Amino acid sequence: MNGTDWLRLFEERETRLRVDLEALVTSESPSHDAGRVTAVARWMGERLRSAGVRAETRPCPPHGEALLAGIGAVEGGTLLLGHHDTVWPVGSLAEIPFRIEDGRARGPGGFDMKAGLAVALSVLEALLAASDPPAVSLLSVPDEEIGTSASRGLLLETARRHRRVLVLEPSLDGAVKVARKGTGLFDLEFRGRAAHAGLEPEKGASALAEMARCVLFLETVQDVGRGTTVTPTVAASGTTTNVVPEAASLKADIRVWSMTEATRVEAAVRGYRQADARVSVVVAGGFDRAPLEPTPAAEALYARAREIAREMGFELPSARVGGASDGNLTAAAGVPTLDGLGPKGDGAHARHEWVDVSDMPRRAALLTRLILDLAP
Repeated sequence: MNGTDWLRLFEERETRLRVDLEALVTSESPSHDAGRVTAVARWMGERLRSAGVRAETRPCPPHGEALLAGIGAVEGGTLLLGHHDTVWPVGSLAEIPFRIEDGRARGPGGFDMKAGLAVALSVLEALLAASDPPAVSLLSVPDEEIGTSASRGLLLETARRHRRVLVLEPSLDGAVKVARKGTGLFDLEFRGRAAHAGLEPEKGASALAEMARCVLFLETVQDVGRGTTVTPTVAASGTTTNVVPEAASLKADIRVWSMTEATRVEAAVRGYRQADARVSVVVAGGFDRAPLEPTPAAEALYARAREIAREMGFELPSARVGGASDGNLTAAAGVPTLDGLGPKGDGAHARHEWVDVSDMPRRAALLTRLILDLAP
C-alpha cells in the first residue's frame, strides 16, 4: 500500500480515532494523580490487547504506570513515544468539556498530547494487519509534564533498544520539530546576616541586595544572538520591613540550542562570585534536558517523512522550538529522533486547546507509511 492507500484507510477509520480521543480526553490524568494516570495507561493497554497488540503497563513510582506496547521484535525497529499525563487538574473537564465543533476537538489535554496517543493506537492496529508487520513499539510515560523523573530510566532503556524514535507530541501549524532547546532550572540560595534596618543596618549583610546583583549578572550570561535565554522567574526574600534580609532565593529558567552553550552558561552561573563576601551563595539544579540538536540521521528521517507527506498531497514543514520534550532525552542518548508528529492544532496548556480532527487520519497514514518505509 502506498501513502494514499493508507490515508484512505485511516479516513475510513476516522470514527475510531474520534472515539479513542474522546475516551482519552474524558479520562482526566493530571501528572500528580498517580491513580488517574495509571487508569489511562491501563485503558490503552486493554484497547491494544483487544486488537491483538501486545501491551503491558510498567510502574514508575510515585507517578503511576507507563504503557509499553508493540508488534514484531522488541529489539530494533521504531519507537513511538508519548505521554499520557496532562497539566490539567481534576475538574477541568467540567469547565472545558470534550466536544467537536467545526472540525476541532476541544478538551483538556487533547492537543497535548492525547490526540497523538489516539493516532498511535490506530497505527499499531493497522500495522499488525499488514502483510509483513514491522518491529514497532509504543511507550507512553506518566510524568513528562513534570520532568520525566520517575520514568526516565525506562524511557532511555527502551529507546536504546530501537533504531529510531518518532515522538507524537503535537504539531503547531503542521510542522515537525527538528530541534528543541535544552532546558535548565537553577536554584540559587543567598544567606547573609540580619540586622535592625533602622538602628544598625551596617551590621547586616543583605541577601536581597546580593540576589538583585545576581539577577543583573544573569542578564550578562544570556546570548540572544545564539538563542540562549536566562530568565529569573521566582524570587523570595525578607521577613519584615525593619530587618535587613538574612535569606533570599532565586530560580532561573535557562534555554539553549546547543550543548556548547549549556556548558558555557552552567559554568557561568555556578561561577557567580558575590559582591558582598559576607553573603554566601549556593547554586543547585542544572540542565534537566539536553538540547535536541539536528543530526544527519535525524535530518534523513525528516527528509523521508516530508517526501511521504508530499506523495499524500500535503506539505510537512519543520520548526525549531524553545520548549522541550522527551525527544530531547532520546536524541541526547544517541537515538535518531524526529519530534512533533502528532496531529496539528493549538493551545497547549491553554483553555482554548484544540485538535484538527481531519489531521488525525493524515498523521496516522504518514506514520504508518514512514514506519514501513524505514523497516529493515
